[in-house]
Amino acid sequence: MMRNKMLIIAAAVMMMFGLTACGSEASYEKLDLDDYIKVGKYKGLEVDGFTIKVTEDEVQAQIDSELEASAAPQELDKGTVLKDGDTVNIDYVGKKDGKKFDGGSAEGYDLELGSDSFIDGFEDGLVGSKVGDKVKLELTFPEDYGEADLAGEDVSFAVTINSATRNVVPDYDLDFVQNTTDFKTLKEYEASVEKQIYNTKENEAISNQQTELWSQVMENTEVIEYPEKIVDYFIKFNSDQMDVMAETYGMTREELLATYDFGDEGEFAAVNEDSSRFQVKQEMVIEYIAAKEGLDYSNKEAEELLAYYESMGYDEATIKAQTGRPMEEYIRMVLLQQKVLEFLLDNALIK
Repeated sequence: MMRNKMLIIAAAVMMMFGLTACGSEASYEKLDLDDYIKVGKYKGLEVDGFTIKVTEDEVQAQIDSELEASAAPQELDKGTVLKDGDTVNIDYVGKKDGKKFDGGSAEGYDLELGSDSFIDGFEDGLVGSKVGDKVKLELTFPEDYGEADLAGEDVSFAVTINSATRNVVPDYDLDFVQNTTDFKTLKEYEASVEKQIYNTKENEAISNQQTELWSQVMENTEVIEYPEKIVDYFIKFNSDQMDVMAETYGMTREELLATYDFGDEGEFAAVNEDSSRFQVKQEMVIEYIAAKEGLDYSNKEAEELLAYYESMGYDEATIKAQTGRPMEEYIRMVLLQQKVLEFLLDNALIK
């Protein structure tokens, strides 16, 4: 339970990012990490290997998904029977006791059948009708309807179905492939889909291996002493972020803590301290192994990651606000972590 709440703090504080943050005030640059941690074995660790198989069913399922994503609305001919999911253009007049009521009439209204936009029975009453039909619906407003004059009242609607469209999934054929992809044949396209699925599975398997190895490294690492100034920075940053989140969501801090199942400030403070110490331990190990093994990243890798964050809308100010760290420092920690995980796997014994 405590571990789960530590993860809640990390997830809540970071939202979109993979590491809880610290800033220049929490730099490890001037620390002799040998005074703070004793890192055990991290090379030659054992981890399970993996095999990857992509089935025909998986390829077909991915193709079907691509077809669904390419569905486009098509105008339905007059006389076409309507079904759930169709979008109809209608004129309607609503009456209670034979008289029109406010808000009960419209012309040229677009309505997706099955969207539950209208009261019960309205959309269902149009399903099975045909484009061009005039339909009369005898309905009852729900008892808890927001307008007292209509709550629980019987009404009628005269509906004219002017036109309708339906999302049509394209057929899987050579035309679809050539019109929506760069491939010239079905075989080439299917091979690319298979490769895409393979790569996804492979990346997931590698990530699982790295996670297992990292867990072993953390278990093999003893903290001699925590740099309390950095731990305190994390604690304050995490707490401040909860205030920011509460304000963003229009909640009190107490309400937000309750949402994450924290009984009170005392419980949050205890979990926050544990989470902060755990994060400091992780970052010290990253820094230690990177320095020990001479791991570094290129300017190109930093520029590509920066470009990625900016393409996602995360500029310098956003990164600073969300992580407490300048963009350059944040990118450095993310890339160092990646290099360390790759090093662990490259030097592991695959069972």
